[in-house]
Amino acid sequence: MEVSASRSLLADVEIVEGDRITHVAEFRMIPSNQPEMVKRTTAELERAMNNSPGLISATFHRSLDGTRMFNYGQWESKEAFEAILQQPGFNPARPYGEGLARNEFHLYNVVHVASA
Repeated sequence: MEVSASRSLLADVEIVEGDRITHVAEFRMIPSNQPEMVKRTTAELERAMNNSPGLISATFHRSLDGTRMFNYGQWESKEAFEAILQQPGFNPARPYGEGLARNEFHLYNVVHVASA
């Protein structure tokens, strides 16, 4: 996987057990759609970071075979994440990737952190 876009509001985002909400999304697509999906996710990342209180960081990765993209985001709370779903383009009924990719996402709590 290759990072296609990443942005954080904090200089150093530390992942802590039981703190924050982690959002992981998988976008599945045909390889010819991936370049346009990279463009859209890059543009929407800027909009999300500027208009979504509680969004700490987001990183998009694209698969080398062109069939997937993953988004990993850190949020201050579940409520902050749910608020973005009301914004145009982020609403699951009319997502910014419509016509290019299928998106499935889940929310997680960090339960263990280990450092090397």
